[in-house]
Amino acid sequence: MGLFDPLAEIGYVIRDAVSYKGTTELPSRGWSTILNAVKGKTYFDFSLSIRQKVIEEIIRERIRCLDRTALRSAARLITYTIDSSKEHSVRAEVQENGKAVVIQCKYLIGADGGKSTVRHLAGISFPGVTSTFKWIRLDGIVKSDMPASRQGGVAVESSTYGSVLWTPTDSGRTRIGFICSDELYSQGVSAEVVMNEAKKAVKPFTLEFINLDWWTVYAIGQRVAETFYDGPVLLVGDAAHTHSSGAAQGMNTGFHDASNLGWKLAGVLKGWFHKSILNTYDTERRASVEHLIQLDKDVASLISGVIPEHYNPPSGANVHDYLNRVFEENAAFTVGLGINYELNVVNTTDRESLKCCNLQIGYRLPDVLLYRPGVNIPKRLYEFMPNIGVFYTLVMVGELDPDSPQPRLKQENLNALNKLRSSIEERFNLFQKQVRFLTIVKGSTVVQTTETLQGPPIGKALYDIQGQCYDLYGINESISVVIIVRPDGIVSSIMPLDEPEKLWEYFSNFMKPNDDSSYGFELDQKVFNQGEACGEVSLEDEA
Repeated sequence: MGLFDPLAEIGYVIRDAVSYKGTTELPSRGWSTILNAVKGKTYFDFSLSIRQKVIEEIIRERIRCLDRTALRSAARLITYTIDSSKEHSVRAEVQENGKAVVIQCKYLIGADGGKSTVRHLAGISFPGVTSTFKWIRLDGIVKSDMPASRQGGVAVESSTYGSVLWTPTDSGRTRIGFICSDELYSQGVSAEVVMNEAKKAVKPFTLEFINLDWWTVYAIGQRVAETFYDGPVLLVGDAAHTHSSGAAQGMNTGFHDASNLGWKLAGVLKGWFHKSILNTYDTERRASVEHLIQLDKDVASLISGVIPEHYNPPSGANVHDYLNRVFEENAAFTVGLGINYELNVVNTTDRESLKCCNLQIGYRLPDVLLYRPGVNIPKRLYEFMPNIGVFYTLVMVGELDPDSPQPRLKQENLNALNKLRSSIEERFNLFQKQVRFLTIVKGSTVVQTTETLQGPPIGKALYDIQGQCYDLYGINESISVVIIVRPDGIVSSIMPLDEPEKLWEYFSNFMKPNDDSSYGFELDQKVFNQGEACGEVSLEDEA
């Protein structure tokens, strides 16, 4: 999406973590569980601490680079009506710069926060509870004698203020968070009160405020909209769900919504996908959020110093031990790598195909390092699969034939590849706008791709020189496999390479065939003209 570089330049990269009880450091608690969950699972093996207002401005600038007319703010939705007989069925009345503006659109997306006007006007209920716990959050420039104050993520275990959050963030700021007692809340909270309470919360360490940028005190609402998709109305982010910031899932969950919905809605608008694919946004994301809400109820309670009753804690149980247990059990989900979706029209395969490898349908495809022909510097697989709204079909053709004097595929694997080649010539024009191919070969002795594959690769050719990809995915190199990956990096189907008809059946379930066969061709036969004589004419010294 082109967002990482500007985010990383400003945000605070966290690779270390420490928890304190008094002045004693406690290993493997707090932030440590989160950082351990990403080690060896991604090349972005850190947490990036950056304030929401900074993220929003970076996203706005990225949108302006793509289309300077796409972003109009501030604008306020007044009301809308729907006329299903029209292609642009939504008529929205918006107040912009003090003037009423009418906008006709196909879809109305509510990304307007927990008090969403879109959700309210759509009549979508927002059931849930408001917790009795209240929290204080603040950002500022501070000084402290805490040893790890700018080294990484910190948790201070307090008997009075719960599990105190201390996070270095962008621009020299620090975010501090702790519980607000009912007594304090009833007396009224001010900036001065917030700073004084923060000093007490981090004791025995000292705290001095150079500047207080922002603070808030809030009751935790845990709610989920009854649907995220109703006619032309779609809900994302806090408009669809609210919860605490205890597991750092506020804006992160909104990003997961957006990455799930974005390619589906874009594909529908482009005429690539059937409209019914939008139903999977509701079912996938709502199920994930409902899991988050249950997790958040436990985390919010434990951070506030109360062990939930369903744990049946013994007398004298340590609330921080239970909090650490919950963080450990849900770490993969919390960092996003463990988010998964149930089987549906997009996520589907048969039991026999699942035996081809150990990847799981509905889960993120693990990233690996691969090589382009002749290049001795590897690149991440995801660099070859930018999120541009298309599906990626990984053609895993297996390892090279160890008995061949020249680098060649095993004959059975070559036969399977040729089956797909023939099928592509007949069928690929139906889905060529929505699908990209990558051919991945296991081996290190390749000097010329078309010779090794006895024909052109399907899409780009990539090489798994160390065997990391095949080993991690659990692919037996003696067989050939097709792995289909959604635009958001989720494995959506797996099938044997020698059964290409399954590939087209899969895409036909939710894709609309292209009506323009001139878009391009993944298998460029001009690269490999078998059986045709070629000549060369030199025009040097021609007058």
